[in-house]
Amino acid sequence: MNNRILFPFIALCLIWGSTWYFIKISLNAGVPPFYGVGLRFLFSGIIFFVYIYYKKLSIPTTPQAIKLYLSFGLLNFSLSYGMTYWATQYIYSSISSILWGLFPLFTSLMAHFMIKDDPDERLNKNKIGALMMGLTGVAIMSANQEIDLASQSFSAILVLISVIIIAAYPSVQYKKYNDEVGPYQMNAVCQVMTGIVMLSMSSVFNEDLSVIVWNNELILSTLYLIVFGGFISWGIYFWLYQHLNVTQVTYVAIFPPIVAIFLGWVFLGEILSSQEIIGTLLILGSSILIYRK
Repeated sequence: MNNRILFPFIALCLIWGSTWYFIKISLNAGVPPFYGVGLRFLFSGIIFFVYIYYKKLSIPTTPQAIKLYLSFGLLNFSLSYGMTYWATQYIYSSISSILWGLFPLFTSLMAHFMIKDDPDERLNKNKIGALMMGLTGVAIMSANQEIDLASQSFSAILVLISVIIIAAYPSVQYKKYNDEVGPYQMNAVCQVMTGIVMLSMSSVFNEDLSVIVWNNELILSTLYLIVFGGFISWGIYFWLYQHLNVTQVTYVAIFPPIVAIFLGWVFLGEILSSQEIIGTLLILGSSILIYRK
C-alpha cells in the first residue's frame, strides 16, 4: 500500500475509531437513535451535493446506479447505522466497534461468491479459519451478557451481528460496479436518502426530541459526526474502492475498535471484562488472519 493510499487509510481508521465516542455522547444527551442517524447523514449528504455542484460533477441515473444507491443507502447506511445507534444505547461503544471488526470477514465471504473473477477475493482456508475465530470471539463476549430474552444488551449484540452481515452485501456490490458511480455522487445520494428515511422513521416511532439537551458538548459532537464521521470519512471510504479490493477496503474496520476502546476507557469510564478482552483479541486476530497468504 503506497503512501497515497496509506495516509487516507490511516486517517479513516482514526476518524471512525473516534466516532463511537461521539455517538455515545449524543445518545447519553438524549438524542434518539433514528433522529441521530438522520440528522448526521442528511447534513453530511448536503455537503457532498455542494461539493458535487462546485466540481460540476454529474450524478449517474442508470438502472445499475439506482440499484447501488438503494442497496447502499437502505441497507448499509439506514439499516446498519440505525440499528447500531439503537444497540449502542445498551452496550459499551467500544463493544459496538469491536463487533464491527467482524465486517471484513462477512464481506470476504460474500466477495468469494459475488466477485468470482478476482483471485484476491476467493475464499481460502485462512478466511474460513478467521470466520470461526471471529465467531468464537463473539460467543465469548456474549457469554458475559445476561442471556435471556429480557436482556437488552444481549439483544443488542444479536442485532448488531445481523446488520453487520446485511451491510456486507452492498459493500461487495459497490466494489463490483464501482465504475458506475463515483465516490462523491454515491455519498451524496445515499446519505441524503438515509437522512430522509431515518428522520421519517424517527417521526413514525414518535421519538421524543424534547429530552435532548443541546449543550456545547452535544453540538460539537454532532458537528464532528457530520463533518468527519459523514463527509470526510465516507469520502475516503468510497475513494478507496477505486484503488483496493473489497477485502482490503473493509480491513478499515479492524483498527477503529482500538481507538474506541481507548477513548471509551479514558473519557466514558468503559472497562472491559476479561471475557470481553479475550473476545476482542479473537475478533481482531481473525480479521488480520484473512490477509495472510
